[in-house]
Amino acid sequence: MVANGTTAKRRKPSAASQAAAATEPTEPETVVDFVLRRQLELSGGILAAIVVANAFTNPDLHVSTDLTPDPAFHFRSIPARFLHLSFRQPGTDLYFKGRDDGFLIAWWVIAFCFLREATMRWGLRPLARWSGIRSSRAVVRFAEQGWLLVYYSFSWSIGIYINQTSPYRNLNTSEFFKGYPHIALTALTKWYYLVQTAFYLQQILVINLEARRKDYYQMFAHHIITSLLMMSSYVLNWTRIGSAILCTMDLVDITLPLAKLFNYAGWQAASDVTFAVFFLLWIVTRHVIFGRIIWSIIAEAPTILPFGWSSREGYFWSKRTYWAFIGLLGMLQLIICLWFAMILRVLWNMFRGHSAEDTRSDDEDENDLDPSETEDETDATTCDDDDETTASELESSVASLPRNGGETRNGGGAGVRRRRQVAGAVTERIPEFGGANEHAAMDPVRREKAPRQ
Repeated sequence: MVANGTTAKRRKPSAASQAAAATEPTEPETVVDFVLRRQLELSGGILAAIVVANAFTNPDLHVSTDLTPDPAFHFRSIPARFLHLSFRQPGTDLYFKGRDDGFLIAWWVIAFCFLREATMRWGLRPLARWSGIRSSRAVVRFAEQGWLLVYYSFSWSIGIYINQTSPYRNLNTSEFFKGYPHIALTALTKWYYLVQTAFYLQQILVINLEARRKDYYQMFAHHIITSLLMMSSYVLNWTRIGSAILCTMDLVDITLPLAKLFNYAGWQAASDVTFAVFFLLWIVTRHVIFGRIIWSIIAEAPTILPFGWSSREGYFWSKRTYWAFIGLLGMLQLIICLWFAMILRVLWNMFRGHSAEDTRSDDEDENDLDPSETEDETDATTCDDDDETTASELESSVASLPRNGGETRNGGGAGVRRRRQVAGAVTERIPEFGGANEHAAMDPVRREKAPRQ
């Protein structure tokens, strides 16, 4: 930062430093690094092999009761189980649940690895550069957020359709429990539930394969709890509650990536408006509506359903189940509240201009406050340290704001510009609360050089 408050340009590495870096000994490539570097080819090859095997294999569809409470169509062919929904009831469009559903989940875990990397590499990164973004870090971040926007827009659209065409539409929570157990599902509901489960399992894979960040434990806990809730609710026939919660959560995860995309592209006004919408939706969906769903399980369910357990009938509503669901949902709400407290603290300091202890290292580049700034592309690994951002770092950006109405030694314009940069930084650096996180795709250029913990 120079004296007049403007940011200094990041210097390009000299030829000597580049030559020295090229001659440094490199560590041998690990299996994890190889998988990350070749994830597109590996995942695409596995998917292609399954498709080819299915094409040359008779699916051998037959009716059986081996894995279902009533007769249903089963696949003897293993490749067919990866590609098709299993256990359709004869003469209906409804499907039972069973262990063969794990094949479809595995297919989509691999498919998400392929789709995410392919979409980012061939679609979103070129779009970022076409939009005028030159920073390597901003290009990668733009691609990450673009993928999240694409996925959550798709998943929320399906989720809201399922919810609004179901008896429990408009948060009619009593319908969660009436007629339980809800054993058979429509094809769309079953597919939606299994694909969403695969998405969160793939996110667990991503955050554990790449270098850990400062929000690793929060995101890991969130994804573990979410995956446990989805799989247990599926097996125990509580998919109505699960579908409602998924739809409620996904809406917020559309607005935050959109705000970040606007910020990277330099559309600060659109970013600010979208972030305001995100803030309001966060309160409504993750605290009001989600809290209402939790309360319906606590207070409403015992008045409608008697406690009991019958594996043959698919009735799994014991006191142990009751408290297990409440405990997991309560832990999820606790994580959400912690994230919300961080948002409030950041916004409070931003608008009030209060001081905050600057915990950033002295050599942190101030240019990171303006991700849309054009700069020559350098090795993306030089940006890895900027990815680990905490609330204290956000507050330190806020602390550097002028407190006299934006006036600086160069006049009010620089102060206003600085405020807009910090607003952009707040939008950029808030992690993916509750949804799939902002962790990079399994891309080796984003991994830190330090050994994994």
